[in-house]
Amino acid sequence: MEKKRILVADDSETITTLLTTALESGGYLVTTATDGYETYELGKTGVFDLVILDQLMPGLLGLEVIDRWQAEGVTTPVIVLSGVDDDRTVVDSFDRGAVDFVRKPFRVPELLARVRHRLSV
Repeated sequence: MEKKRILVADDSETITTLLTTALESGGYLVTTATDGYETYELGKTGVFDLVILDQLMPGLLGLEVIDRWQAEGVTTPVIVLSGVDDDRTVVDSFDRGAVDFVRKPFRVPELLARVRHRLSV
């Protein structure tokens, strides 16, 4: 069976390292990005099965990245991560097409369960 490809986009090296380690241990292929523009460019290739996307990144915000992908027909499912704890960000994420929303700080086992679920749908 071919390994699923996940793009992890977060400007925090701690978070990208933590998620890369956890996801690779779970058998996924992981690519990382640290700013919105890099995330947009990588994601528009369509080679990923899932994107884990931080909302607050340099360059483009996570929701701006989603908007650009949607305008170009990119349909890769996106789980938004955010340290912003307000209902508007959650609602905007879903309204723009995110399949899930996880608040920081998050629990790795829970996020991995969400990833497994999204990739099995």
